[in-house]
Amino acid sequence: MKLPICLISEDNKALGELKQQLEREAAYAVESKVYGYGAAFDWLRGKSGPVVAVVDLSRDPEGAFAIAAEIKLKLSNVRLVMTSPSGNPDAILRAMRSGAEEFFTQPFDWAEVLKSLDGIRNKIDLHTSRTADRGQIIAVSSNKGGVGSTTVATNLAASLVAHKKSVCLVDLVLQFGSVTSFLNLEASYTILDLVKNLKKIDPMFLDGSLVKHASGIRVLAEPFYAEDARRITAADIDEILEVLSQFFDYVVVDTPKEFDDILALVLDKANMILFVTEMDVPSLKSAHRAFELFNRMGIYEKKIRLVLNRYIKSKLMSPESAEKALGAKVFWTLPNNYPTAIAAVNQGLSIQECDPRSDIARSYSGLADAVLESFSIAGATRRDGVEKRVGLLNRLMPVRGLLK
Repeated sequence: MKLPICLISEDNKALGELKQQLEREAAYAVESKVYGYGAAFDWLRGKSGPVVAVVDLSRDPEGAFAIAAEIKLKLSNVRLVMTSPSGNPDAILRAMRSGAEEFFTQPFDWAEVLKSLDGIRNKIDLHTSRTADRGQIIAVSSNKGGVGSTTVATNLAASLVAHKKSVCLVDLVLQFGSVTSFLNLEASYTILDLVKNLKKIDPMFLDGSLVKHASGIRVLAEPFYAEDARRITAADIDEILEVLSQFFDYVVVDTPKEFDDILALVLDKANMILFVTEMDVPSLKSAHRAFELFNRMGIYEKKIRLVLNRYIKSKLMSPESAEKALGAKVFWTLPNNYPTAIAAVNQGLSIQECDPRSDIARSYSGLADAVLESFSIAGATRRDGVEKRVGLLNRLMPVRGLLK
C-alpha cells in the first residue's frame, strides 16, 4: 500500500521539486495539491491511517511550528517532517522538539530524502504490524495501597524470566512509582522519553530506553519528577504497550491505584489482570468495591485472576470466605514471608535471587507456572473457536477487538 504524503507550505513553489520527485516513487502517494496551514490540518484530520506531513518553514516559521504543534497534539497517525532552506542547528533542534522525525534542508538531497522516508515507512510497519506471536500484557492491579502489588509485579516478572521468557516490567504508578527502587536500578531514561519520541521508536531506541536488571527483567521506569506524570496520556500508554508487546513475550504492568483513563486503558488492553489483595476485612472490602466497578464496566471477567498476598492460614478468614465475599475464585495464594521479601527489596534482588529455596520463592515460581498455563489454555480455546469479548468501558473508550 502506498504511504500518503501531504505537503504543507504557504509558498506553493517551495516544495515543487519534492512533489515532482515523490510522484515518480511507487511506494508513496503524494497529494497533488500543496496545502496551506489551515487547509492541511482539515485534510489530515480526515485521514485515519498513517500519513507523512512535510511542513515547510521558509515563508512563515512561526506558523509552521504552530501547525506542527497542533498536528502533534491532535493527530497521532501523522508522522511529521520539517524542511527549510536553512540548516541552522537551532531550527533543526526546534523542529525535532516539535515532534519532527526528520529535517530536510533545501535544495533537497533526493537520496537522503528517500532514505529518510523509507526509514519512516519502516517505523510505521513496526507500529502497525500485528504478528501471531505478539506478547501478552499482564496488569497487576489493586485499588488499595500497601497490599504488595508492586512486589507481586516485580517478582512475577522475575519468575517469568526464570522460565526463559523475555519480560518488560512497566511502572505506571507515574507519580510515585517504586519498581526501580525495589530493584535498586538507576534509570537513564523513563517512560516520558518514550512518550516524547513515540514516532521514532525502533529496536535500538527502545533497547536504550529500558534499564536492565541482573535477573534479566527489562524495566520501563516511571518519570524522574512526579509532576511530569500529567504529561502522559492514555493514548501514549496505548501505543507504548502495543510496541512493547511486539518485542517481549510478556509485558507486566504495575498499575496505579486510582481509577482514571490510564488505568481503564490498561485494564482494557491487558490479556490478564492479576488483582492483588490481602486477607483482612479492610482489604477485602476495598477489593469488593473494585470488583463491583469491574462488573459495572463490563470488564471481561475471565481475564481477572484473584491473588491473595501475605496469606496466613486462619480459622477466622479462609480463601473460601474471600471467594464468597468477592464472587471470584482465588487464582493463587502467596505466603506471608516478610523477612525474605524485605531482604530482597533491600538488596535490589528478586525473591528468587535472594532466597530461591524459600516458600515464597517457590510460590512465585508456581504463580508463573499458573499464568503460563492459563495462556496456554486460552490459546487452545481460541484455536477451537474465538471467544467473544464483552465491551469494556464502552461509555469511555472503544472496545479494542478480541481478547488475545
